[in-house]
Amino acid sequence: MEERLKKYDKMSVGIVLGIILTVAGFFISYPILTRGLNMSLTQYINYAQVGADKQNIMIFCLLPNMFLFYFTNFRWRLNEMTKGLVGVTLLFGLMLVILSVI
Repeated sequence: MEERLKKYDKMSVGIVLGIILTVAGFFISYPILTRGLNMSLTQYINYAQVGADKQNIMIFCLLPNMFLFYFTNFRWRLNEMTKGLVGVTLLFGLMLVILSVI
């Protein structure tokens, strides 16, 4: 299986997957974090930008990246893909820090 995965060992693949998983994490967080609240998706997007729990929402977005990092780095040893994934995660984390200061 590792031989078949080696063709995906590219930084660009890690960057694309990191972005897709971050967006997917946001949409996965919507039904979980708004359970019991009467909040539409557009309200949730606005709340993620200016609400009191914006850090929790942003951190939840990174969970799929962390899950994939475990497999790409420790199980499959896809170093280049891991670099792209970590780069996206670090940029998103930096954005999280900047938004929490503002």
